Amino acid sequence: MSHLKLATLALLLAGSSALPAGAQNSGLPGAVRDAQYRAEARERVEDREEFRDYRNDRRGDQPGGASGIVSDGRRDDRRDWREDRRDDRQDRRYDRRDDRRNDRRDWRADHREDRREWREDRRDWRDDRREWRQDRRDDRYYDRRDHYARHDDGRWSGYYWQPQYRYRAPVRYVYPRGYAPYQWRVGHRLPRHYYERHYYVDYRAYRLPPPPYGYHWVRVDRDVVLVALATGLIRDVLYGLYY
Repeated sequence: MSHLKLATLALLLAGSSALPAGAQNSGLPGAVRDAQYRAEARERVEDREEFRDYRNDRRGDQPGGASGIVSDGRRDDRRDWREDRRDDRQDRRYDRRDDRRNDRRDWRADHREDRREWREDRRDWRDDRREWRQDRRDDRYYDRRDHYARHDDGRWSGYYWQPQYRYRAPVRYVYPRGYAPYQWRVGHRLPRHYYERHYYVDYRAYRLPPPPYGYHWVRVDRDVVLVALATGLIRDVLYGLYY
């Protein structure tokens, strides 16, 4: 009887191994079924962990980094990009500010230079106007003083003094050193030594025509010559005033 029971039990076990897991578990005792459930749950947990490790490894191969968190890498890249953009804006703002300062400084320098040149031009214009007024005043003065009119009063005829109206020479005439007697004419230039101060003639003493401004009557031997003191140009001459 014991051998028969053992054979029957072996057949039953062989048949249960060939049935599905649910059919097998349905015929197993409660402790065995619970242990089988725990083993299956453990396998599922291990499968999940292996899948999670596989997914993390796959994420680690991506640009996000070995941590497997792609969002953190992107966040860091975005933060870096924002900081770079902020730095670029700051640099551009500083560059624009520097450019405005340089432009303002250049404009002020140009304005000062233009104003300085304008003041110098205005000063030059005032000087020119002052000189023009002075020249005009001098011209008017010279026009009045430069007026020369020789009237014929009968004591001379042309450029020759009448013999009956001649004057005795106050002193003996001495020619300048190196010069000889010469008959000077209107338009000639008299050498400087001929009209030094000791050769001057007082036109009022001989009632000669008044000399214009810048001219003077000087004695040349027996004659008198109206000469420009600045250039030596002879403007008038009267021959034979002295004997």
